[in-house]
Amino acid sequence: MAKSGPPKQLTSMQMKFAQLIVYGVEGNPITKTEAAKLAGYSDAPSEGSKLTNPNHYPLVCAFISNLRDEVRQKYDITFERHLEELGNIRDRGKKDNKNLAAAATTEIARGKVAGYYIDQKIIRHGRIDDLNLDQLYERMRTIKEKNERILKAKEFLAQESNEESGSDHKEQTVKKLPSLHNTSDPDSTS
Repeated sequence: MAKSGPPKQLTSMQMKFAQLIVYGVEGNPITKTEAAKLAGYSDAPSEGSKLTNPNHYPLVCAFISNLRDEVRQKYDITFERHLEELGNIRDRGKKDNKNLAAAATTEIARGKVAGYYIDQKIIRHGRIDDLNLDQLYERMRTIKEKNERILKAKEFLAQESNEESGSDHKEQTVKKLPSLHNTSDPDSTS
């Protein structure tokens, strides 16, 4: 059954949350809970986690991804360059035995800003080897759906951005997203 109602929107609080997640405060990274609190959410721990869940907020996840892409492009951070720089630091450290810990830490921080590192804890209740074939297919389907939602939201944001670049006004607008799936999943963006 299709959900009726207004199109999905990226609110100003969600935009602020995404910007805080990507840029931090004064260049210092902050947690999801801190970002949610600074963005104005009253239940920050819960909202911080939900806002980065593409099943609940695909537009927010896509906006975060787009902001990270902009950072990567601005600072010319690529996966290949990042690995090359880490290799150079390692090689210099081997040659002259100088303290390059600060340089390595800086490069790792650069990779974190680019989104190449994700700090997460995974609590496992079993191994992938313990899953039967049906369970594996279900797991893969879930991962695929999660990524499809983010990709559709990113395409929508890109389309909106292209439409806005054609207009003369520069004010920040609220993005609208048509319904992605006809499911009973709560996909609220408020």
